[in-house]
Amino acid sequence: MGVLTDSHKNLTNGVGKCSVPMWRCGMPAGFCDEPAYSTRPESREYMNYCAREYQRDDNRYNGYVPALACPVHGGERKEKVLNLCDYCTKCIADCDGDPVFGHGKGNDNVYGCNRVEYKNQI
Repeated sequence: MGVLTDSHKNLTNGVGKCSVPMWRCGMPAGFCDEPAYSTRPESREYMNYCAREYQRDDNRYNGYVPALACPVHGGERKEKVLNLCDYCTKCIADCDGDPVFGHGKGNDNVYGCNRVEYKNQI
């Protein structure tokens, strides 16, 4: 089995590597190494007697996570900054309105603008 490197323990420019150990045929096979943006947040656990294992209240990955975790293994997701003003003719940098969190199509991880004028509606 490998040893956790600095990139598995610390974020560099907001990104690190997932530190969850991987296994193949019962033998260690390194780490997940997918991009990770945080550690897995703390959560209460309870015993799931049907599955015979502990489960987290937030339903994230409940296995061993020594340091940073990718979104698949319970870490936080990276916020996307996109302009979802489908009908605006200008991008967010040129937008007259203030940026608003959660704008557009039900995706809460997207920024948009509160511009009221819409041109070239399709």
